[in-house]
Amino acid sequence: MPLSTRFQVFFVAAAVFLFGCRDSSSGSVSRVAEDNAAKARAADDTAASSPETAAGDAAGPAAEDAAVHLVQLGRFHHTDQSPSGWDASAAEIVAYDAGTEQIFTVNGMAKTVDVLDGSDMSALRKAGVLDLQNGGEFLDAGPPNSVAVSNGLVAVAVENADKQNPGWVYFFQAQDRSFVKRVVAGALPDMVTFTPDGRKALVANEGEPNADYSIDPEGSLSIIAIVDGVPADEAALVSFAAFNAGAPRAAELPAGVRIFGNYGRTQLSVSARINEATIAVSDSAGIEAGHWVTIAPDQAAEDGEPLAYQVAAVAGPHVTFTKPLDSEATYTPGDSADITKVKVFLHDGRSSVSQDLEPEYIAVSPESTTAFVTLQENNALAIIDLESNDVTSIVCFGAKDHSLPGNELDVSDSDGMVNIRNWPVQGLYMPDTIASYTVDGEVFLVTANEGDSRAYEGLSEEIAFRDNDWGGTDTAAMIDGADFSDKNGIGDLLTTVTNDVDRDGVFDTRYSFGARSFSLWNARGELVWDSGHDVAVVTAARYGLRFNNDNKKTENDKDGRSDAKGCEPEALAVGNIGQKTYAFVGLERMGGIMVYDITTPDSPRYVTYTNNRDIDRQAADFGDIDGDYGPEGIAFVSADVSPNGSPLLIVAHEVSGTTTVYRVDIDESKPASRKPGLEDLSP
Repeated sequence: MPLSTRFQVFFVAAAVFLFGCRDSSSGSVSRVAEDNAAKARAADDTAASSPETAAGDAAGPAAEDAAVHLVQLGRFHHTDQSPSGWDASAAEIVAYDAGTEQIFTVNGMAKTVDVLDGSDMSALRKAGVLDLQNGGEFLDAGPPNSVAVSNGLVAVAVENADKQNPGWVYFFQAQDRSFVKRVVAGALPDMVTFTPDGRKALVANEGEPNADYSIDPEGSLSIIAIVDGVPADEAALVSFAAFNAGAPRAAELPAGVRIFGNYGRTQLSVSARINEATIAVSDSAGIEAGHWVTIAPDQAAEDGEPLAYQVAAVAGPHVTFTKPLDSEATYTPGDSADITKVKVFLHDGRSSVSQDLEPEYIAVSPESTTAFVTLQENNALAIIDLESNDVTSIVCFGAKDHSLPGNELDVSDSDGMVNIRNWPVQGLYMPDTIASYTVDGEVFLVTANEGDSRAYEGLSEEIAFRDNDWGGTDTAAMIDGADFSDKNGIGDLLTTVTNDVDRDGVFDTRYSFGARSFSLWNARGELVWDSGHDVAVVTAARYGLRFNNDNKKTENDKDGRSDAKGCEPEALAVGNIGQKTYAFVGLERMGGIMVYDITTPDSPRYVTYTNNRDIDRQAADFGDIDGDYGPEGIAFVSADVSPNGSPLLIVAHEVSGTTTVYRVDIDESKPASRKPGLEDLSP
């Protein structure tokens, strides 16, 4: 296929996704957001007459006048606090087995599942590990990604050492940690869960491509029957191939679903660097101004990472980009630099729908008949019929309009202030974790809207708005009153190159990654409620300019994530306490857990925010234990199965490598904390 034809195919697909998403978000999603913003303002006005109580300092929660308190009981370190043990995924996902009072924590660093004795949650100790190599029998196993427990049976999702090949689900007995069997799953099994009735284990096979996009396995679901406590030898595979172009269900794929993988892309050989923004390539035929490429760095680059560049001009073998090659990330001139080692990949490939869809997380309806699967990079939800093992439908989550009151955000880490305000951009929800619960017989879904982008050698979609060529005039970047070239404003925000639908150098849409919130949806994937700007405002009210911090150990990166995805809500658990249902939302970057009463789905109530991370002591030595960083997984333990008779939260933190247990104390005689509003913030 000629290069020009390849580019036409790629960008037609991008146009379908972009304009479809725009349409979906301009209707019901926006109206819901406006309604929710009005409700939030009314609630804040009502609460403003009551005195504001202390929300807790950086070291942990203060004695709030709140209905819910998270009281830390114990913490276990899966690794030391040395540089080599930091941010090494030593504690990712957790599960609790009530029958044995054990906590199972995925330790990606050690390629094991650590088993903790939870009989005394205030004195956690390691009781053993689940041996994923089974005494040296399985040397083809990669790291584990997820763990779940049901009726004393433990399931572990384990990727293949060759990540693009099929992985497995390992089964163990919780009682004695004995190995039962392993069952073949799809490529990169990223999450495993049991149906509530315990009769099936479900696996989300993410199917990520390899680094240069020469291989892109299909995303899928594996369903393993459990009969009398024994897993089947083979899994049923739920494929999305029927939605591929030309396949029977292709027309059912919503226009807004992001399908833009770069499988089949062209790689160019680089022969020379002409100047800071121009290189000579092997074959420039078919490359035109406006096209996008990803350039993977040479070996001498100081901070090497693949970056997207837009073509400004082509003259013979010379390709000039709209900006110079990044001297740290792409090419660092010097004695050890070799421009021929730089890899250039055109954005001219096209993954099939089944290759491009990447199942991330699974929630199951209480009656065990329906699975709801987040497709994070695709900004979509797959609904699966568990009786027929078929895909019922795929739904586009749409986008959140940040120009609406109640949906404000801070978009820059370069302005030196807290600046949470409306901007004319739309955030793709792109949820990671999903959970379900029932109200009056109706199923509702809860999502943590982290956001995610693709950043591979063969396709990197991230750029800042300011790095787009807005048309060459001083006013071209002024849109709806905002200057998209301003580094201290909206120009600093990360976005996707697929906003440039027609490759003319001007963005046709203005999407960013993630919604910086958590949301409630009905079982059809329709938005019911969104937390709006709450995450940003609550954390900014507590930490000031140190909000939107990163989860780095030795750097206080104040305001550092404002230009990316903010606090990144990722971990999530839902639990019933008494007559109420609560959502517990972990903030991956900022740290801590936000608690909401979601008993009434269309009007959840903010309850409290707890964070035991001590920002005042951040940037200290690695041996200085200053709290937990990077909550990745949360398990809720109800009081009736808790070893101490109280509801518990068990939280795995992948950056600090810690598993931490909180007791959830409820005091119905006291109101929840007043939720801070924009009026409480100072720049």
